[in-house]
Amino acid sequence: MSPRLSCRAAAAFVLLSAFAMLDLPAQGPRPSAASLAAAVDSLARRVVTAGLAPAFGVAVVMDGRTILSAGYGQADRSRDIPVRPNTLWYIASTSKSFTGFATVLLATEGALDLDAPITRVLPQAAWHRDVQADALTLQRFLAHTHHLNDGVIVTSAAFTGAMPESQWPTLLRHSAPAGHTDLIYSNLGYNVAAMAIDAVRPEGWRRFMETRIYAPLGMHDTHARVSGLDRDRIAMPHDLRPDGSQPTLPFVKTDATMNSAGGHLATLDDLARWVRVQLDSGLLDGRRVFAKEVIARSHRQIAAQTREQSRRFAFFDRSGWAAGWDIGSYEGERMVSRFGSYSSTRSHLSMLPGRRIGVVAMTTGRAASTATDVVAAYAYDLEAGRPDARARAESRFAALLDQLPRAARQAAASDSVRAARQQPLLRPVDEFAGVYTSDALGTLALQVVDGRLQWRWGVLAGVAEVFDAARHALRIELSSSGYVLTFVFPERGPAQAILLDGMRFDRVP
Repeated sequence: MSPRLSCRAAAAFVLLSAFAMLDLPAQGPRPSAASLAAAVDSLARRVVTAGLAPAFGVAVVMDGRTILSAGYGQADRSRDIPVRPNTLWYIASTSKSFTGFATVLLATEGALDLDAPITRVLPQAAWHRDVQADALTLQRFLAHTHHLNDGVIVTSAAFTGAMPESQWPTLLRHSAPAGHTDLIYSNLGYNVAAMAIDAVRPEGWRRFMETRIYAPLGMHDTHARVSGLDRDRIAMPHDLRPDGSQPTLPFVKTDATMNSAGGHLATLDDLARWVRVQLDSGLLDGRRVFAKEVIARSHRQIAAQTREQSRRFAFFDRSGWAAGWDIGSYEGERMVSRFGSYSSTRSHLSMLPGRRIGVVAMTTGRAASTATDVVAAYAYDLEAGRPDARARAESRFAALLDQLPRAARQAAASDSVRAARQQPLLRPVDEFAGVYTSDALGTLALQVVDGRLQWRWGVLAGVAEVFDAARHALRIELSSSGYVLTFVFPERGPAQAILLDGMRFDRVP
């Protein structure tokens, strides 16, 4: 028997054995909360024990209660730090659900007008000469239908932190029309939403959400910052190497890059509370926390998906966008969801309001991204009493195991491609070094250390590698995203400028 078939057989045996022991109903009736939680716990635990991810966390909410909240594995494999109940998970773009909700809360109170021209909401903002800003509204930014390029602000907000938030309204002048009229997902709309909150709340968007959203919900371990937190509590990202090992990667987020479109750390218990109040129309443990109208408005679809490839994600259909939420369905049941990823971490938060069930799932391994979706779909299939729930889980989990060696081979292939690019530069290495500035992207500094070019850009730093020696192009990596720097040289002497995605950094004399 091949190793591949052995993985499938092993997965099937373990899953079917677990199902048999749980004695779940084969079809029809809704399972009890206890049996559903036990089944989901068994599958989630397997994500770690099968080697798919160093850490995995899951919480299931059902009928107004958290019926499961559990983490597995190691928050930091290299230092052997286990996942604990107080482990902080980075939720990435799931943060948009908080920011979108905050804007709706302020709009319901009359402090923001989602349909007003954005020029009235942000009177100090500067806009690109080709943008008809008076025709844009905050609602269009929330729905990803602003049709603007987002590279400048998003690069700083999510990666480098090189340009402070106070300058973001004026940096909007670099967001040119994107040349389409589709709903295209990006971070820019939720960075603009934070600017709008700042415009009406002197304490700023972070403090506003702490006092008006997290504190009333008892979400005391949800943070849009890194400073002051115990780093040992953070579920760290992990690499996947060609030999199958998964060493710890640095957690490179800082306060400067914990932004409104993707920048929160939270515990599973806190995230479960967030799901519960959404499912129960503003109630938590029988106590009214938010008006029913605020929840309903935040879940109301604003714009429909316009591109076919965006209408399906994993096992879930997506019809459009609300204020911070994807709106869609799972097997015909209306679904409200928000997912996120950064480096090797992945967050999944979804709910079926009509059935009063929701799932939070988190992972830290490159090969286990879709494990979050597999576990969530399994919970929903069980709750619905689908007769094929067990078989689906078995098949999907076995497919995950099949992907693990493939992902390791892809890592090896990527390493080979990058190694092949390491050809001798056509100019002396010190002619690349220097300090370069851009009024849009900040300062990028390079210096030669032990014969290699080390770079620093805002809060990030690393070693540059050759991307294309003939074009004087180097590659730098920002949290697993590669950026290519093309150096502009005179006939003799050091580089005069760096070109990056149409933007220019000029050498500081």
